[in-house]
Amino acid sequence: PPPPPPRGGAGSPPPLDAVARIAVGALDRFVLAAAGVPRVCPPAPPKKAVREMTAAEIDAEKSKPKPKTALSSATLEDSPIAEARRAVHVVMLRAAIAPRGVAGLFDPHLRLLTIDAEAHARTFAEAEKTLPEYKEEIDTFLAEARTIENLASERVMCGAYSVDCSRLKSALADAARRIAEALTDSIRAAARESNEKIVAAYETIQARVTRVSETGEACVGLKTYMKFLPAELEQLKAAIAFNAARDEFLHEYFRDQSDEDLELSVLAKGWPLKCKAVLLKASVTVEKEYKVFEKEVKARRKAFAEALEARKKEIAEFRVLGDVVEREAIASKVDALAEAIERALTESQEINAEERLFSFAPTKYAPQINAQISSLDPFKKLWQTTRSMFRNHRDWLTGPFSTLVPETMDEAVQDAYRIMFKLQKVFSGLTGGDRLPEPLKAATATLAKIEDFKTYQPLIDAVCNPGLRDRHWIAMTDVIDVVGFELKRDDHTSLKKLLDKGVLDHLEKIAECSDVASREFNFEKALDKMIADWKPCVFGLKDWKATGTCIMEGAPMEEAQTLLDEHIVKTQAMRASPFAIPFMDRVVPWEARLTRLQDIVDAWLRCQSKWLYLEPIFNSEEIMKQIPTEGAAFMKMDQSWRRLVEAIRERPAAMDAPEIPNLLEDLQAANHELDVVEKGLNDFLDTKKLAFPRFFFLSNDELLEILSEAKDPLKIQPFMKKCFEAVKEVEFTDNVTMRAMISVEGERVPLSKEIDPAETNAVECWMLEFEDVMKVSIREVTEKAVAEYVTKPRERWILEWPGQVVLAASQVHWTAEVTAAIEQGGAKKLAEYGEKCNGQLTNIVNMVRGELSKLERATMASLVVIDVHARDVVGLLQRQNVEALTDFDWVAQLRYYWEQKSSQLKPARDEDDDDEDEDDEDAD
Repeated sequence: PPPPPPRGGAGSPPPLDAVARIAVGALDRFVLAAAGVPRVCPPAPPKKAVREMTAAEIDAEKSKPKPKTALSSATLEDSPIAEARRAVHVVMLRAAIAPRGVAGLFDPHLRLLTIDAEAHARTFAEAEKTLPEYKEEIDTFLAEARTIENLASERVMCGAYSVDCSRLKSALADAARRIAEALTDSIRAAARESNEKIVAAYETIQARVTRVSETGEACVGLKTYMKFLPAELEQLKAAIAFNAARDEFLHEYFRDQSDEDLELSVLAKGWPLKCKAVLLKASVTVEKEYKVFEKEVKARRKAFAEALEARKKEIAEFRVLGDVVEREAIASKVDALAEAIERALTESQEINAEERLFSFAPTKYAPQINAQISSLDPFKKLWQTTRSMFRNHRDWLTGPFSTLVPETMDEAVQDAYRIMFKLQKVFSGLTGGDRLPEPLKAATATLAKIEDFKTYQPLIDAVCNPGLRDRHWIAMTDVIDVVGFELKRDDHTSLKKLLDKGVLDHLEKIAECSDVASREFNFEKALDKMIADWKPCVFGLKDWKATGTCIMEGAPMEEAQTLLDEHIVKTQAMRASPFAIPFMDRVVPWEARLTRLQDIVDAWLRCQSKWLYLEPIFNSEEIMKQIPTEGAAFMKMDQSWRRLVEAIRERPAAMDAPEIPNLLEDLQAANHELDVVEKGLNDFLDTKKLAFPRFFFLSNDELLEILSEAKDPLKIQPFMKKCFEAVKEVEFTDNVTMRAMISVEGERVPLSKEIDPAETNAVECWMLEFEDVMKVSIREVTEKAVAEYVTKPRERWILEWPGQVVLAASQVHWTAEVTAAIEQGGAKKLAEYGEKCNGQLTNIVNMVRGELSKLERATMASLVVIDVHARDVVGLLQRQNVEALTDFDWVAQLRYYWEQKSSQLKPARDEDDDDEDEDDEDAD
């Protein structure tokens, strides 16, 4: 029998084919073991057909020697052995059918070995199955386990084989039971988890309802919570009942609880009764707390109302207060009262929240509080401003005047003045209220204090000017002319001291000195700002292609030019100002520096522009060979350019450029050299244009590109159309000789002879030769087309020649045919020829309606127009009864003649003028 499957699994199907081979192998070993045992008889001769032997055959048989007895052994190739081997193999294969049938009985249950019991249980639980569905699933697996155990006996005899089913049956049945146990375990785990949540929920309820409420909000919240608690308790009771059903379900499968689970289940089941007593006690407690908090809310409302009334009386007391000597105490009292009103506003909102909490109608405190704020506001402004103004007056007069800030002081004085001016009207009763003498007295006193201090403001503005320098302080000291007193900014001289020294008496002259200082200070700030604006300005360099050097970036250069234009104008205006005298030692060098930088930028941009234009030109070997003098001059200048670029790279700041030694001079010298090189280059180009005038159709850049590529005629193809309007490109041979020209429309015209650009190596020479050959080639093609017109059908002839040649040659033959018709019969022959013209026109129209290329269709379109005109002219001549070639109606028409003597196609006006017009331009 095959080896048993691994414990706990079904294993692989028994290798029955291998068993058959093993049996045959055993037979083979028997035969091989008998090797060497001799046979008694020799091997039988091969069988022959039974027939009569001839006499000669009988004699030959007798003359043969008799064979000796063979002593050879049996081999695997012997017929009996081979038959036995085949028989053993067949018998063993047939005997394997029954074991396979036994194994097949277990195939439907092999899936059990692939099921993960824990994963199956989790998936089943996640689907929220009911207990009946659990029962059905568990019973299915248990029934399958019993079925497996009854499928076959432990060992089954199957002919030559004995099949051991015990391990497979055990593995499959155990797998089914493990799945069933995993399902029951998942129910037990779900019940345990549910009981834990139930106990935790009851403990949370107990903790919350037995907690003492510290605030009314907490008390009302607890009361509301207990109102909706029965619904939650019903859900917990339902969960307890469901867990009990789970326990009963598990008892059916003999799955008892552990001690911990049993204790937890009992605890959960006991909570409903225990919770009932807890809630009863809690409801009594919360009602008592509710009444206590309700009473506190009422008491708080009453106390708050009394406080509002008391605060109203306190505000009224300010109506009789007006002694500015007591300003500090009164202002402090106002501050405290204002803070109390602010707190009352917050407290009123809290009381309203508590009232809503206990279902009381909210009391409207806002109107009363807002009225108190409005009533207190004028007194608050009065005493706070009075206190602030008296304090400032003292501090500003006695403190060092060097610490005073005129702008802040002026703002404070103006604000105080506006407030006191308005309050004076309010307390006077001018705004509609009661007249309050005491507050009015305080407002008047404070306003007088402000008016008194405002007289010092011009002096403060003058001596606190940040633009004052030592020269200004000396001048102002000379103005006041007080012996032993020096007017200057320090840490101990106060404004009061200045007033005591009589400085206010010299206010006008001191203000003049201060005004000069302000203007000079603004001048100085403007100069400093210009210098600061240049600090972030840096010339940016970027690598230029594969030249190994750099050029200036556009954005930084534009920024520098903008600043230069602005600052030069501003500096020139500042220099003309009378306030620039103290700063001439800075302004003059600064102007010179800006001017030099402007010259450097202009020279650099000019030099860079020309270098960018000329560098690729003189980088070509062909150009260098043709203008070596200018090339050498440019190479010398190129070295200077690279040196200048390195100088800027080392000091990229824009303001450093004027300090680079000889930078401007070197740039100017380089520009001069470039002007000489550029002039020589332009003279060179002019000689090329004069040599081949069609080069005037090209720009200098295009001509330079052609000259730089003179060795490679193929690279000059893009410029052929500009030199020869209708020629798109030239067709070259493999040897780079020109053999045909191709039009923009795609027509190809072969040249009358091939042109080899390498023979001249000068592009203008072979372009001139191409121009001459082009004319000759067009003339030859036209001549051939004119000659071939009469040798083939016109429709076929049209498609074989270029469009312009077709139009011209067709006109030549039309002229000849009309001339022949007039000579042969006049109007009668013209009528016959008109019919021929109509037939030709009809044929062309039919061709246009057929399959034609775009080029052929264009030729046909032009030819139709000409043929229609030709037909109309023939009809006109016939109607005018033209009988001779000298008739005006014929002489007035445009006629084409091919002159064989000069091979020229000429439109004729009058045959008498032919001798005079013999040298007119060609009709190509």
